[in-house]
Amino acid sequence: MNQLINFFWTILGFAAVVNYWVSAGLYTWFYLALIISITPVFLPQKVANHLQLSSNTKFYERFGIRFIRKFVQHGDFANRLARTSDPRYRVIRQSATPASYLKTVMMYERYHLICFIFFLLTSVITLIKGNYFQFLLITISNIFYNFYPVLLQQYNRVRILRINRLIK
Repeated sequence: MNQLINFFWTILGFAAVVNYWVSAGLYTWFYLALIISITPVFLPQKVANHLQLSSNTKFYERFGIRFIRKFVQHGDFANRLARTSDPRYRVIRQSATPASYLKTVMMYERYHLICFIFFLLTSVITLIKGNYFQFLLITISNIFYNFYPVLLQQYNRVRILRINRLIK
């Protein structure tokens, strides 16, 4: 179920961006946007930690993260279905440590940050080129496919770190 949810959101999220670049052609601006957008891969984790918007879960909840969490991969809906089909299912395996789960969360966050930058640069290019409808579609896609997932991963990180402090 998780892979199906992931596939659905990825197709929906990338549709406007792919449509723009296919229609515009892969020219210099595409490659420049691609190169700029992969910079988060090279950020040391200490620098990436400074991108955390808040260390308070309430901050993220004001953006509706608890609602968004219901519909994402490994979210409330997918976990409920997994528990129904397999009663032995656990949201976080008992063998998984908070540290290993934190690495997974940070990997997801970096992925969506890379996509956020690429979508943002693509939307700026569409705006400059006067493609206002594509600008709107890409911006909406960027909000739901990248901005909210980055916030969700930061929210998860805050929660994991809080749990980790309670365990120690």
